[in-house]
Amino acid sequence: MILPDLPKQNKKDEADFGIDFRKWWMQNGMNAPYELKDTRGKDSISFSEITDDQIMFALAAKSSKGVLIRVEKGTLGAPDYVGFRNSPAWIVIKYPKSAEVIDIDALLLEKSRSKRKSLTSERARAISTVSITNRKPTATTL
Repeated sequence: MILPDLPKQNKKDEADFGIDFRKWWMQNGMNAPYELKDTRGKDSISFSEITDDQIMFALAAKSSKGVLIRVEKGTLGAPDYVGFRNSPAWIVIKYPKSAEVIDIDALLLEKSRSKRKSLTSERARAISTVSITNRKPTATTL
């Protein structure tokens, strides 16, 4: 029996980016949920890379209903649960020359207005709240 090839899983890029993001957050962190995305060296990312579940989670964190997350074992001293209610919610996209911290509402507005099926780094920078370039963040609308 021959099985079909599994879809490519490029989680390593996001995991590597997560380490760099963690360092940035320790110096500049904003309390909120973050969804990290890596363009894998491209200058754009398809809007479909942000799944419906990820969008719904971010929107729930911003709502008065909120979300409660069960923290998995593995981090020494971590609480059992973490909750977000009426919180900002960010999608962080790593492009080759920068990482852009974008509010979920701004991202959804851009997706609905864009004629493109992807978000370029230039457009992401224009709608981002924070741009992390060469490890030096610059707030655009904080």
